[in-house]
Amino acid sequence: MPSRYEMVSLDEISVGATDYSRPPWHRVLLAALAMILIPALIGAGFAALATPAVLAASTTTSKVTDYWEGFPTDLPIAAALPQHVVLLDKSGAEFARFYSENRIPVTFEQISPNFLNALIATEDSRFYQHSGVDFPGIARAMVKNLTNDERTEGASTITQQLVQNILISNARNDDERAVAEGDTYESKIREVKYAVALEKTMAKPDILTTYSNAVYFGNLAYGVQAASRVYFSTDAAALTVPQAAVLVGLLQSPVQFDPYAQPEASQGRRDAVIDRMLSEAYITAEEAAAAKATPLELIRGDTPSGCATSAYPYYCALVQDELLTNPAFGATPEERQILLRQGGLTVTTALDRGVSDAATRAATEALGNGNRVAAGIGVVVPGTGHIAAVAENRTWDQTQVVYATSAQQPGSVMKPLTLVTALEQGIPITTTLSANGPYFSRVLDSPKKGYTNFGNAQLGDIDARSAIRQSVNIYFVKLIEQTTVMSVVDMARRLGITTINTNPDDVAAVGPRTGSFALGTSSVTPVEMANVYATFAAGGVKCNPIAVIGAVRTTTGEPVATSAPECHQEISPSVAAQMTEALQGTFNAGGTLAGVGALPGRETAGKTGTTDDSSANWTVGMTPNFATGVWVGDPLGGFANPLIRVQAYGRSFYKPTGSSIAGRVWKAVMVDVHQGQPAIPFPNG
Repeated sequence: MPSRYEMVSLDEISVGATDYSRPPWHRVLLAALAMILIPALIGAGFAALATPAVLAASTTTSKVTDYWEGFPTDLPIAAALPQHVVLLDKSGAEFARFYSENRIPVTFEQISPNFLNALIATEDSRFYQHSGVDFPGIARAMVKNLTNDERTEGASTITQQLVQNILISNARNDDERAVAEGDTYESKIREVKYAVALEKTMAKPDILTTYSNAVYFGNLAYGVQAASRVYFSTDAAALTVPQAAVLVGLLQSPVQFDPYAQPEASQGRRDAVIDRMLSEAYITAEEAAAAKATPLELIRGDTPSGCATSAYPYYCALVQDELLTNPAFGATPEERQILLRQGGLTVTTALDRGVSDAATRAATEALGNGNRVAAGIGVVVPGTGHIAAVAENRTWDQTQVVYATSAQQPGSVMKPLTLVTALEQGIPITTTLSANGPYFSRVLDSPKKGYTNFGNAQLGDIDARSAIRQSVNIYFVKLIEQTTVMSVVDMARRLGITTINTNPDDVAAVGPRTGSFALGTSSVTPVEMANVYATFAAGGVKCNPIAVIGAVRTTTGEPVATSAPECHQEISPSVAAQMTEALQGTFNAGGTLAGVGALPGRETAGKTGTTDDSSANWTVGMTPNFATGVWVGDPLGGFANPLIRVQAYGRSFYKPTGSSIAGRVWKAVMVDVHQGQPAIPFPNG
């Protein structure tokens, strides 16, 4: 026999979880004790449930009294049930959902009475008579189990089962889960107290609803709504008597009575539930006979989960990453993981389906899906921080990498960062510098052969407008000598670039002598570069790029804190106006985007970038409506796999520049997304 501190739990008494060898006379003695306790249990009435007296009598130990007062009653109902995270586009239409448990909460009114009746009849026929714990039922089970070697009858109420489900769902480790599953004396006493307390704070219909949303039905279906869809492709409100009986039958053993794997066992269990409904007068004999005569009639359904099932998988992945990395959704990575796992959120995003479709179409038409060369596209709405789209010429089964948020060397699209720093420091845009090369700097590190321009062009004395228009390397190296490298690094970070490495212990990091930083040798992402140009387009108003623009609790509509774009005036309107003016010049004669052309009838600004050794090419450009960044390169590594010969638009390109492929993709996206958009000018400062 167990010692005083290893008492048999109520679970063991009621369902025989532990088999202690007892002689027949001992079973009779315990049965007699139970018979004595039955009148006390019943006579005490449910008012006595608020005190430990009845429990102490029924278990014949003072240990219950000690533990009763120490157990909490604040069951974590609100956070108990992992649910879906539903993603909506900017217009409010769903485009993705994911979950750790496939659960779709419904209200009491959205659950068929057939299901509720079957549930009560089978699991807890005295549900409306007891106050959380059915002590007469426990006593009956004690008598039967203690006088019967089989000992299989249980007595947990629906309320107790709900408590256990909630505790299991909230268990943070295996130890807490073992306690929640009720394998110890203490855990059963805690479950009873929780059940009593729960009945004092929740109405019976609310308990039924919460239970129906909590329990597991097998085949990854949690809750009656998900189960209705998985087994019958219907809603919980529409369940028929035989359908409801199948689902309630699964609660005893989702594996043993799985209608897909064990149809005969499932039908037998279903019919047993129907018999219980008949015996409890929820249905007539005729209705019971008709229900039993009905075949299982399964219609397999499912609820899509994860980014793989979304039409916009890369934007879905972008949102997931934001939920897991942004401190607005939890102070620690663990808290953010819990938030995502628990779900129950409806998240509104900045996804613009039309923009995303246009970007995907442009990338695919240029390069196809099977090309070794990829395109990563990010589109940001100036003045809002809203990421309207991320796109690429890949499918989710090919890669789950979001190229629009993957850092790559940008080349000359970074040159505007040096110019905006100079303008803010008071260096005029008309500043003239010699652009002949090769150039060896006295204050910055220089390549062995010096800095040169594209094609070794000798351009003489030029100002910043000409230098931007023609993308003149030597001009910007000389300009960063005046601004200092670290001032430009600081400006880049102010404008939202987060990927610049300045670790002094890293030989590859950017330092005060890294003149090549002006030419784009530090990796950035297309989304962040688009956001920099969006800042220029918004008159110097910088916003943090965000995918999530709002969230609410799915069941209550209660707002959930999200990350604000924190839009603010980062650079002066006059400096921003000079930047947009200079960047418009690239579309003029002699400019790097002249062959691509500005958007018809719109003020358009942008810049190309071609990295060393043809490792990648870029185009980033904007209107007041949209800013778009396009990277083209080999995802396996641009320097190991340079763009020497690229198949695009049905022909071969040899060492393409930023305008030849990335520029055309950019133009296709921008022409498409501006359909129906008002033509407005850039702020003039």
